Parts: sequence; C-alpha cells; structure tokens
Amino acid sequence: MSSMQKPNKWSWAKIVEFSAYIAIACIAIALLLSAIFGSKTLATAFHYVGEAIAYVVAIVVAGCWVRRKTHIAWLICYIIFAVSIVVLYIVNIVL
Repeated sequence: MSSMQKPNKWSWAKIVEFSAYIAIACIAIALLLSAIFGSKTLATAFHYVGEAIAYVVAIVVAGCWVRRKTHIAWLICYIIFAVSIVVLYIVNIVL
C-alpha cells in the first residue's frame, strides 16, 4: 500500500473551472452592486476583474482546442484572436 501515489489535487481542468467560477462571481457581484447601490466605481472594478478572468479562461480553453488541430491556420488565427483580445481589453480600460 505504500507504493500508492497521492492523487494530484490540482489539474489544469480544475484550475480553469475554478477561474471560471471566480469570474462569474465577480461579474455577479458587480451587477448586484450596480443594481442595489448604483455604485459604479466598485461595481466597475468587480466587472473588470470578472471579465478579465473570463477572457483568460476562454483563451486557455481555446488554446487547448487549437493544440489538437494539425493545420497551422488554426494556430495563426488563435494567436491573432488572443492578442487582439488582450490588447483591445487593455486599450478599453485605459481609454
């Protein structure tokens, strides 16, 4: 029995799932604060955090899908899409 390995608590799937959970929690809190208190600054902060996590989760999941594809066009489009999301998200926050 001592040769049995301890099961891994964290896997990539669990990390992505937990990140998605945090993202929806932040978005829900932002919408709730906005609806109840009309607090735009705090609600906006939660919204940006939730949105950023959701984008990262979507990019990671899409990346896993693209890795299984053999045609290079999938990878090129993925890189263009992912970089566009990151750059445009940052530009929208700054402006």
